[in-house]
Amino acid sequence: MLWGALAGGAVVAAIGGLAARYAAQRSRIERSWLSSVAPKLASIGEVDDLSILPLVERLVPSAGLTGEPGVSYLLRAGGTTLLFDAGLNLHRQARSPLAKNADSLHVDLQHLDGIVISHLHQDHVGGMRSQRRRTFALSAEPLESKGLPAYVPTPMTHDRAEVVVTTGPRVIATGMAVLPPLPVMMFWLGPVAEQALVVNVRGFGLVLVSGCGHPGIERMLAVAERVLDVPVKGVVGGLHLPVHALGTPLLLQATLGNRNPPWRPISEGDAMAAVQEITACGPRVVGLSSHDSTPWTYDAFGRAFGDRYHTLRVGEQLRVSAAGSTLKPAAGVRPSA
Repeated sequence: MLWGALAGGAVVAAIGGLAARYAAQRSRIERSWLSSVAPKLASIGEVDDLSILPLVERLVPSAGLTGEPGVSYLLRAGGTTLLFDAGLNLHRQARSPLAKNADSLHVDLQHLDGIVISHLHQDHVGGMRSQRRRTFALSAEPLESKGLPAYVPTPMTHDRAEVVVTTGPRVIATGMAVLPPLPVMMFWLGPVAEQALVVNVRGFGLVLVSGCGHPGIERMLAVAERVLDVPVKGVVGGLHLPVHALGTPLLLQATLGNRNPPWRPISEGDAMAAVQEITACGPRVVGLSSHDSTPWTYDAFGRAFGDRYHTLRVGEQLRVSAAGSTLKPAAGVRPSA
């Protein structure tokens, strides 16, 4: 009885310590995040069209592709090819799901113009080992080209890539820029800084690409508006809205990845607040990551945005131009039965 009481007291004390740390750091971040945003960019240029091909997502529509709860997107715009995030590679396979899916989709990962890492969490940098080492990996075998520019939101290292730490808004190619990393405090995982990517499509507007959206879509949109005088007309990627996660594969994301305290789970209200923020932009396309959203969230976004909405799946390529957006499977993948 005594030992049980002592153990229970230790658990309560530990959670109390986490709660105190969370409250103090979250208060500091809430007061300081906007002041860390640098002055506006004069111009980032334009591209005629943008394609976003998910190489890593939880959902797959076709046989021959592998799903996992991570993110990696191949972006092609104006002659530039970028990889946004590096997936999870949960089991540290020699050929990661990212590498295998790239092979199936005829994507050469050794011919990239750059890599953008949204934030230092395992499902975006290639696994827990990479997160602990503050690096990223496309696969257990090295695939990154020597000297490849890698834009990261927090100090990281890499033995092949040329790491560039983002300290403010930065143009990385014609029509493409990374936004300033936004800090956020998470109860279990502690502080993290996350950056988004924006692409300026001629005659369409900005497309904002998000890894997890931990800082909240309202802040990401506010920063895009503060940095650029171009309206955001597309939001694509993770917004971390695993609503009603019990009974789904997303219970871990809903618990550990929640920026709210554990007594305040991610709710329908959180999702509808995100819908309201995006709706205010008058979006022409919205694509929600399947790695951190539940079926309830897909349905809510589908009802809100109609045919402008897409749930992101491996191999389904989203194309954006002045004419609008289209979603189609990539060529060369055998459809599932």
